[in-house]
Amino acid sequence: MANKRHSYSFPTRIEYGPGAMKDFTAIVKGAGGQKGLIVTDKGIEKVGTAKQLQDYFTEVGIETVIFSDVKSNPTEENVLKGTNVYKNSNCDFIVALGGGSPIDTGKTIKVMATHDGPLEKYDDTKGGDKYIKNNMPPFYAIPTTAGTGSEVGRSSVITVNNVKTIIFSPYMMPDIAVLDPLITVSLPATLTAATGVDAFVHNLEAYIMETFHPMADGLAKEAMEMCVRYLPTAVNNGSNIEARGNMLMASTMGAIAFQKGLGINHSIAHALGVFYDMHHGLANAVILPEVMKYNLSRDQIREKYASLGTIFGVENDAETVIVAVEEWLKSMNLLKNLSELGVKSDKLKDLEAYALKDPCCPLNPKKVEKGDVVAILKNLI
Repeated sequence: MANKRHSYSFPTRIEYGPGAMKDFTAIVKGAGGQKGLIVTDKGIEKVGTAKQLQDYFTEVGIETVIFSDVKSNPTEENVLKGTNVYKNSNCDFIVALGGGSPIDTGKTIKVMATHDGPLEKYDDTKGGDKYIKNNMPPFYAIPTTAGTGSEVGRSSVITVNNVKTIIFSPYMMPDIAVLDPLITVSLPATLTAATGVDAFVHNLEAYIMETFHPMADGLAKEAMEMCVRYLPTAVNNGSNIEARGNMLMASTMGAIAFQKGLGINHSIAHALGVFYDMHHGLANAVILPEVMKYNLSRDQIREKYASLGTIFGVENDAETVIVAVEEWLKSMNLLKNLSELGVKSDKLKDLEAYALKDPCCPLNPKKVEKGDVVAILKNLI
């Protein structure tokens, strides 16, 4: 089934399956699209996927412009440059092609195409969502990685004044999410692993949240099982369409599930991204076992961790599950020390200060106190 085309509406329209990207261009044509902005990054542009999408649009009679000036941790400058290209090129719709960075940038260009600046006005932690109106152009998302799930999300994370800033509105949800496993086969093994673990962490953090949401819990647990089963195959055999397709779906499911919230794993990963420009998925992977150990003192979290034993084929015991997670990460070369990645011990307090202010931190089901983040990070240096 993962090798066939399917259409869903959950929570937005989803076009899934091999060839979905090409089919999607005719859908845009039918919706009246005339000229589009393709938001991507230099890597996607270099491998030719952006040009491939542009050619598909040309075949149906739609002109497009490619904007690829997007950093791995996108900034306000990236958004404003893209917005200028959109306006100056007289575009009437936006397509984001890539991982979470181009998709988040594309969502925010959608906002700024019809809203006045500055971007920090729309900071969700300061009530900025109330300023976002439903007067924005059509927006479509095509993920080339199975990690962020941004293609079914209503928010973006953009670095504004050196702070990871969440821009949120229900109106930012992509009109169509296009999940085509064919365009993920060229993703290198290292990025496949890192982005796939990001999807796993989204599901895990959503799963342990205390919010009552059985539907999200069901999605999260199923998606974690898919990650454990299919991610190593996608890493070791990138052309396996079944594995690629299941990872795309697990990523999408994670983004739906984490409407419950995310926790300290993401707060620390955000800090590592700001201070060291570390890939977000890699940051999440490296700190995951220590964060799980930190959370163990809460009985409710311990029980949730223990329930994952069947997913890993081990005893339903929290400590045993953590060991299984470590072995899983090790099998994909993601069990690393932070010192290997350039993190210095004299920066730990700065990283903690940032993480404690991150909006995910207060949502962690175990309350995070001053000194806790430093203790976690010390175990990884």
